[in-house]
Amino acid sequence: MKSEVAQKLMQMLGFKELYPPQKAAVEAGVEEGQSLLVSSPTASGKTFIAMTALASAAMRGLKAFYTSPLRSIAMEKYRQFREVLPKLSLKVGISIGDLNINDEAVIKRSDVVITTYEKLDSIIRNSPSLVGEIGALVVDEIHYVDDDKRGPVIETLLSKVMYKSKGVQVVALSATVSNVDEIARWLNAKLVASDWRPVPLSEGVYKDGVIHFADGNKRKVEEVSVNPSINLVVDESKQGGQTLVFAQSRRRAVQLAKAASKLPKGLLSFDQRKAREYAAKMMSTEGPRLLREELAGLISLGVSYHHAGLSNEQRTIIEDAFREGALAAIFATPTLAAGVNLPARRVVIAEVDRYDETQGVPRDIKVFEYKQFAGRAGRPGLDPYGEAIIVASRPRSVKELMEEYIKAKPERLESRLYGVRGLRHSALGAIASGVANDFSSLLELHRRTLYYIQRGEERLQQLLRMSVDDLVAWGLVTEADGKLRATELGDAVSRTYLDPASVPKLRKLIKRVRNKFTTEALLYIISSMPDMNPLPLRSSEAEKIMDIAIERVPMIIDIVDWDDPDSVAALKTTLALLDWVEEISDDKIAETYDVGPGDVASVIDTAKWIANSLADIAPAAGLPEDVGGQLRVLARRIESGVRPELLPLVEIPGIGRVRARRLYSAGFKTLESLASASPQQLLRVPGLGPATVASILEFFGRKDEAASLKGGREEGVGLDRFA
Repeated sequence: MKSEVAQKLMQMLGFKELYPPQKAAVEAGVEEGQSLLVSSPTASGKTFIAMTALASAAMRGLKAFYTSPLRSIAMEKYRQFREVLPKLSLKVGISIGDLNINDEAVIKRSDVVITTYEKLDSIIRNSPSLVGEIGALVVDEIHYVDDDKRGPVIETLLSKVMYKSKGVQVVALSATVSNVDEIARWLNAKLVASDWRPVPLSEGVYKDGVIHFADGNKRKVEEVSVNPSINLVVDESKQGGQTLVFAQSRRRAVQLAKAASKLPKGLLSFDQRKAREYAAKMMSTEGPRLLREELAGLISLGVSYHHAGLSNEQRTIIEDAFREGALAAIFATPTLAAGVNLPARRVVIAEVDRYDETQGVPRDIKVFEYKQFAGRAGRPGLDPYGEAIIVASRPRSVKELMEEYIKAKPERLESRLYGVRGLRHSALGAIASGVANDFSSLLELHRRTLYYIQRGEERLQQLLRMSVDDLVAWGLVTEADGKLRATELGDAVSRTYLDPASVPKLRKLIKRVRNKFTTEALLYIISSMPDMNPLPLRSSEAEKIMDIAIERVPMIIDIVDWDDPDSVAALKTTLALLDWVEEISDDKIAETYDVGPGDVASVIDTAKWIANSLADIAPAAGLPEDVGGQLRVLARRIESGVRPELLPLVEIPGIGRVRARRLYSAGFKTLESLASASPQQLLRVPGLGPATVASILEFFGRKDEAASLKGGREEGVGLDRFA
């Protein structure tokens, strides 16, 4: 029996009937505000369940939030929800920007807000009263509670919402996990568990030219390559299907894609016209030219690789090309399985081991990871079946892999609050926002965590006591007469969402720089903060980084701890950021540091947030008055990749680092000089076409002159990341 909101959504989406998990969720009371844990395979209709919960709550006048682990997922859901929910007179907003920006206006004007775990936690810290207004919270990919990085955030966020929002509806969505009853008990939710899939899935192991399926069937595969994954791609392409190949490293994904591109013509089936179109799109993207040329060449031959080192735009082009049939196969790292919805008829797991950088040895992937990969097999409405194939490498036997992965149950989800870092972050946020004001209330709040259910009260008390002691020792919290209060510094750190451990780290580095806050020193401080994910450092690179540092930043050589790999990685990140703000080209940065535009973009994004956050806490942290201002300017330089003199020019829409430098070199060094320039003068600047000149004129209110230029051909497309 379908309820009112679900019926309306079905009509708008063109659904004739509900999938079994959707029907079960409706019958369990998703529209009436019942909390649910929905555990079902990929593509089994969980998004519809989320939409029903959010729309139902919003139509009752309650604030509804959807939250996910990744910005890419949040953006995808925002596009989906924005197509549907406004038809119910609901306003949909999105908040996925910097963690130190509140986005209060977005929250106020929206009925349904799409965001990420960290961003929602930050929003609540900055607007504590909001937590009591949340009527419905959809937590997508709840299995991320088992993730070392995001697990503590989602766990403590949920504990805070359940503690302060009485009667809140929590709808948690997950792929199949083992301990669903325990997770449902933690969330005080009804369980909707299903193994139903819209497309039947066949799972098997490939070895020595034969696929051995779990049902006992076998399929002989023609061996056209020495690489088994490529043989499986060709075999599926001959049957008219596409393949996703999951490799366990970027390097391996690139190698496989290049090998597949060298296959004789005719072995891969793909839309060649569309492939040429997407190859042309790739050439117009940001990033190093050599990378763009390599990707465009691969796409024109019907294959591509996909990993986090590529820019968001490049990854989107590859995904769209695959959906449009322009690619026979994508060779990807595991991040694709956790990102946007991109199914294929066949999924190939090229290897079941992955190099563990923390231990320095290979380790087998989890059963849960395999199930995530396998869940991508089969496109609903397009494929009659899906296949998930594990490639067996010697000495692994078919039987062994069948038992360890295909027939095995996923691991149970475990709380990742076993260390104090996550609890310190949570405790400071709770104290600073007034959610807890003594140890008793802090403990009561954290009794809503999965950690409490799995590990018990005694261990939780011990970790929480250690966390509070750290916060007190670092000057972030005071404890007197049993009351806990955030200091001015603690309040500032909480609002910026910085890791509390940033404070002792900052103090240590301030001593090392001896109050010489140069651009280089500030970039090293930013790159050394606990929240920074530095550029990857290979052991063979340390000497090269030292040589570059001696030449480029001799003034900070003594700050670096050369025996600490993390310190050297921070130096590598510092050097790349310094090159970026000194206007070194993307190609040169990529070549010098062996990184992709996605790596650089991630570091830029994080560095900008950390710089602004350090500026926010600078007065309370005891930094000299002018350092906060320096950090603000540096944050703007990091955002745009320019030297200080170009900052006014890059404020103009359409003017990035390259065009700003060309304007500056042509004599337009100030906004005043641009404001009075004629269109003819501006058009003589290399790389400025009519559209860019029109944008400049509009910026200065010269709309009539701008209108006469619109529609003209633009030059310099794809100049760099910020043209």
